[in-house]
Parts: sequence; structure tokens; C-alpha cells
Amino acid sequence: MRSLPLLLPIAALLAGCMTTPKAGDLSVAEADRWEKTNRKIYAFNRVVDRYALKPAGDAFRAVTPPPLRNGIANAYSNYGEGLNFTNAVAQGKIKQAFRTLDRVLINTTIGVGGLADHASDLGRPQEPEDFGQTLAWYGVPSGPYLMLPIFGPSTLRDGVGFAVDTFVNPSDYGRNAIQRPPLGYRLGQTGLQLVSLRSRATEQGADALLKDSLDPYTLIKSAYLQRRKSLIWDGNPPLGDDEFDLPAEDGAAPPADPNAAPDAGALGRSFRTPPPAAQAPSPQPPAPPQPPK
Repeated sequence: MRSLPLLLPIAALLAGCMTTPKAGDLSVAEADRWEKTNRKIYAFNRVVDRYALKPAGDAFRAVTPPPLRNGIANAYSNYGEGLNFTNAVAQGKIKQAFRTLDRVLINTTIGVGGLADHASDLGRPQEPEDFGQTLAWYGVPSGPYLMLPIFGPSTLRDGVGFAVDTFVNPSDYGRNAIQRPPLGYRLGQTGLQLVSLRSRATEQGADALLKDSLDPYTLIKSAYLQRRKSLIWDGNPPLGDDEFDLPAEDGAAPPADPNAAPDAGALGRSFRTPPPAAQAPSPQPPAPPQPPK
């Protein structure tokens, strides 16, 4: 596993000569051939969430003020930029990799170790990349939909990517080289990250959304696959049925209607909103009567 970081620069060199289109098609995952097993794992995750993760997240929200919770979330986000940078390089996205490096420098310095996200305020929003997206970039198909214990929705490809990102994280290598923290510290760091993520899910309304859903499992699967498709295509998934219909040259598909509503994001973009109905022309007022000659 330690040799994998050495392969990423080689992948970057190959990026310029690779002609394989992105494997953005998720029809195999949407078919959910492992649904019976996935639903059992989802039921297990619900039990773990009900009796462990959600109470821990609620307690975390009760004892930490919002600025501190935001600071912790920002710090973890800044810590994960190493994976964003490495996978951007592996996909040949050199400009994006340097933008990510800018984010790290800005947030680590004037952001006090990443507690504040000043980079987004300065026009450097986060551009997430992971090894699952890298595999898709090289044409690896998604495989079936997969519900992971504890960690939730995934696909076979993204599950492999998640394992690689977990064990080959450049930020972890840098931390271990400087501090050499004990195992208990690293487990505590991971545990606090899970609690922080669960707390933010509550704040963003995930609990209410699932409670109102007739089938939370299907809702989670649909939302996850829509977001993954958006990430693979860098926010501009093809509008046609064929995954190889590339977007417009400027990176954004032109709207069908100039009066269309603004983009609703990764989730809303996957639902095609019909154009507004044409309005009937307003009747012309009758001409005034002419005076008799």
C-alpha cells in the first residue's frame, strides 16, 4: 500500500495521453442488484445511528457553540485537502490541483490551521476529489450499488476508492512523520470527525427529510448516486442519455430557457425541470369608437 503514492505521479503523466472517456454511467448502480443485502446493512446502520451516532452528535451540538462546531468541520475539511490535491493530480487536473494548494496555504495560515475557510471567501471554493472519482476518470465502471456498514452509501468502485483514500492519505503521512501520534489519538481523531459529520447532518435537516420519506433507503441511494454523477463530471453531467455526450466547451450546458431558474445544485440538477408554460397573449383593448362624421 505504501507504493501507491508513487503511482499517482505516473498516473498524472498518463493523463495527457489517455483517451478513455469518464465512466460516469451509474445505471448498473441504480439497478441495485444487491438490494436485499444492502437493505439489511442499512437497517444495521440505522440501529447504530439511533443508539450511538445520533446521541453523540446531539451531545456534541449541546456542548459546543456553533462557531466552534464550524471551526472543527473546517479543520477536518482542510485536513482532507491532501486527498483532493493528490487525486486532482492523478486525473491530470493540474490547474485544479494548484487551486487546492492555494486553499491549503490560505486556510492553514490566515485561517489558523483551517479553523476558518477564508479561501472560499477569496474565490477558492473546495473542489472535492477522491480515488473513486479517479477510477471513474480512467474508465473504471461503477459496479453495483453498495451500502457500507457505518459509512453508508457507496458503489463497488467507490468502496475500493474509499479504502485506498483511507489507507493512503497524504495528510496522514505528513501528520505521522511530524507527530507520530499513538493509535488512540488517531482513533479519537476519526471518531470526532464522525460525530462532527453526524452533527452537521442534523443541522442540515437530514433527520427531518428521512422521517418524512416513505422509503428512506431509496431516498439515500438516489441522492448519493446523483451527487456522485455530479462530482465525476465536475458539476456538469451530460444532459443526454449517453454518458459520452460531453458538455459544452465553456464547461456548462446552456439553459434551454433564458428565464429558467438558477441551478439547484448537484441534487436539483439531476431532475429536469420542464420549461414554464407559454403564456397566452394578452387581449388587445378594443379600439375607441370613432365620432360620427
